[in-house]
Amino acid sequence: MYGVDNLIERQNICEKFWNNQLGRPLVCVTAPKAGGECIQYDSSYVRRVREIRNKDFYSMLKDFDRLAQNTFYGGESFPVYTCDFAPDQYASFFGGKIEGQEGQYTTWVHKIAETASQLDCRFHSDAPSFVALLDYISKAAEFANGNFLINMLDLHSNLDTLSALLGPENLCIELLDDPDVVENKLREINNSYAAVYDAVYRAGKMDRLGSIGWHPVWAKGKTAVVQCDFSCMISPEMARKYVIPSVEMEVSHLDHCVYHYDGKQALGHFEDILAISGIDCVQWVPGDGEKRTLFWMDLLQRIQTSGKKVWIYDWTAEEILADRQLIPEQTVFSLSLPSEDEAKRFLEAFFKKYR
Repeated sequence: MYGVDNLIERQNICEKFWNNQLGRPLVCVTAPKAGGECIQYDSSYVRRVREIRNKDFYSMLKDFDRLAQNTFYGGESFPVYTCDFAPDQYASFFGGKIEGQEGQYTTWVHKIAETASQLDCRFHSDAPSFVALLDYISKAAEFANGNFLINMLDLHSNLDTLSALLGPENLCIELLDDPDVVENKLREINNSYAAVYDAVYRAGKMDRLGSIGWHPVWAKGKTAVVQCDFSCMISPEMARKYVIPSVEMEVSHLDHCVYHYDGKQALGHFEDILAISGIDCVQWVPGDGEKRTLFWMDLLQRIQTSGKKVWIYDWTAEEILADRQLIPEQTVFSLSLPSEDEAKRFLEAFFKKYR
């Protein structure tokens, strides 16, 4: 595997971290490799969707392959390629059309119905976008040939899928006007999660190589990031009826998972999310215009005192080395640095601190 000479050791460290046996933070550091080639890599969803539609399966993979060969992977990091068609891809399995604009990074689906009763949310494994996605993942895994991993998709399932299919405003109205129909449609979407996950898991050879999400921690079994970004639109009472059971169902299918907690508008559900025993780790994302996670220490500590880990992705090397407030064995740090030399100096200081 590119940049990972001690593969078994790293995997064992990740397993110890998941099982609360590591005794220090997990640390994932990347940097350009010393003396390596400078790679300009367009990783946008728009590019990926365009190329797949044009049956150009390997252009982006070849670019990533060059990038991975010229990247230093330090600590417990791994080279990982993502096959995502962007956050709304789950909605495309139920009729949403993935669209994007050249020059932009992301893609989306436009709403396809005004009311929940107009939707067919029964999952069909021959849905064109799902077939195309699995084909791409299989080709990516074959191309990788064990030199890098294929990550588990960013699956915006549950209410996030209904929000994409109806539009968030319409879904809010439907939750008030026709809650029984919404609940039935949500149940149909939830029932698809295991089938979707397992198909991706097999296509990406994760059943043989282990899995990793867009979070940085490898796992021997099934792992993913779970979330419900739409939760910021509804009350705690409504979330307990629709969101919490959906998240509980998803995490029950996984061996380890990270909850992506997006924005202070969703903090009304904080205690309910922390009460979900299957969530191992929380990524707190304060939201646009808010201070970095460093300035939410009370919240980070509350996550840890609940028994869960925190994923810190936006601290500097100096801030990581200076930290004395987080519980080390319940913390994962991910960091990109401008040079291999700087990354190695940081890692030397980091491991000295926790020796």
